[in-house]
Amino acid sequence: MNKIKQAVLTMDVEDWYHLDYFNRKDCNEDYSMLDGLNNYLEILENYCIPSNFFVLGELAIPLKNTLREIAQGKHEISSHGWNHKRPMKLNLQEFKNDIIKSKDVLEDITGQDIIGYRAPCFSMDRNRVDLLIEAGYSYDSSKIKFTNHPLYGDIDLFGFETLSPNIYKFNNFYEFEISTEKILGRNIPVSGGGYIRLLPWLVMKKMISSYLSHSDLYIFYIHPFEFSFKKNPIFPKKSKWNEKHRFSFGRESVTKKFQFLLEHLKLNGFEFTTFKDMINQNEYK
Repeated sequence: MNKIKQAVLTMDVEDWYHLDYFNRKDCNEDYSMLDGLNNYLEILENYCIPSNFFVLGELAIPLKNTLREIAQGKHEISSHGWNHKRPMKLNLQEFKNDIIKSKDVLEDITGQDIIGYRAPCFSMDRNRVDLLIEAGYSYDSSKIKFTNHPLYGDIDLFGFETLSPNIYKFNNFYEFEISTEKILGRNIPVSGGGYIRLLPWLVMKKMISSYLSHSDLYIFYIHPFEFSFKKNPIFPKKSKWNEKHRFSFGRESVTKKFQFLLEHLKLNGFEFTTFKDMINQNEYK
């Protein structure tokens, strides 16, 4: 019997000033682009599909009413750490404090167990995965095979069982790898984020189609600022032109591209789920 084809949509709930290429102390944090979260939720509601939300702890209290509504539906709330400091720039004790603090505040607000984590900028290694397990998390979604990116980490999965090409299990802990496709000998992310904004849809569609032809799990990720209808913020004075361009380009078309993606996944027989629901499926226990 063929495996069910599944897609997990995810949003990393952070604001524009959390982006690593801006100097946060020079950003106007009074200007928020978190309206993109509500715009994203509206699309999900129209399509009646679930999503994972990896939420920064420091945004949890101001977003508590929205998070409670999200948690009451078919979606899943997970942790994105506390304030978007890259885990690889924190020592192990600082990282442990970060993931426990975030978990606790999200559980207090939602009244639910927070079992999932994603590292800011995918900045993760095996030592920190082991701390996630110790802190009571059940899964991580920080692994990505794209070593060309200077911010991304590399997770050693020694001892993990490979359940499928991008699902790994160690005892009762799971690692869900972000979707990439090998093109001209290099792994290229086909999982959303800036890639779906910056590339023409026909190019992105071709790469995603190639990936879907041999994979039963597709993982998508995006951020609120990319769905925001607001104008660009006033960037810090020392921001480079390519950083401002990288932030701005394609924001006006990402909603339409996202809807194209949803239709494309449906046409290819993919069903939408969350990581928690995947773990609860008998075939992954």
